[in-house]
Amino acid sequence: MNAINHKLARFFTALMLISLCGMAWAAETDETIDLDLGEDLEFIEIDEILDEDENAPAETVSAKPKAEMTAPEEESEFVDLNQILYGSESPDAAAEGTVAKKDPATMQQEMQQLKEKILQVNRDLFILEEDLLFPSSTQVNVFVSFDALEYFQLDGVTLKLNDRPISNHLYTERELKAMNRGAVQRLFTGNLPVGEHELVAVVTGVGPEGRDYKRAVSMAFEKSSGTKYIELKIEGDDLRKQPGFRLKQWE
Repeated sequence: MNAINHKLARFFTALMLISLCGMAWAAETDETIDLDLGEDLEFIEIDEILDEDENAPAETVSAKPKAEMTAPEEESEFVDLNQILYGSESPDAAAEGTVAKKDPATMQQEMQQLKEKILQVNRDLFILEEDLLFPSSTQVNVFVSFDALEYFQLDGVTLKLNDRPISNHLYTERELKAMNRGAVQRLFTGNLPVGEHELVAVVTGVGPEGRDYKRAVSMAFEKSSGTKYIELKIEGDDLRKQPGFRLKQWE
């Protein structure tokens, strides 16, 4: 088709040149010229042009195989992300290589060190939170200790500060076991202004012979500048075979 278009273009170009030359000459001589194209020009049939194009040898195009052509393009357009991130063909291979370099004992030791660091960070955050929420100048803490297992089974403790309820806690079996082993529970932490205050603790549970037991103890104290510590002690009275309750300030 390119050869046909080329020949047709040459034909029409020659025809236009002849027409333009005739018009120019006529303009100079003021004469009319009758162009007899049939005698002077050689016309070429379209069929002849097509026959020549079909008989012409086919142009050979040197092309590489498809696989050879696409391979460089793929290399230039695509990159291996795993090679960039992990330095290997796949993340699994990189992970296997990392694990293979460490023995189980070393990994266990590193895990233990990581746990200790996490616990230390948690303790530091807890202390920092307390310092921010409860400054030492206004802080008050109430603790509960229990040492009357033979005479009393603790169910719950309610605290009131200046006739205002501030805490109500019901104990679980796990907490009671911990307190029976000597643990001390922090029941309340809050802020109080400097001055006189009154704390009331109401204790409920099961007393001797399986009877419901409820007792209230109170204590007036003065809050000064600094942290205040108060303990509710639940103890057994061996003489009366009864539980005893009292509030005690830590100096």
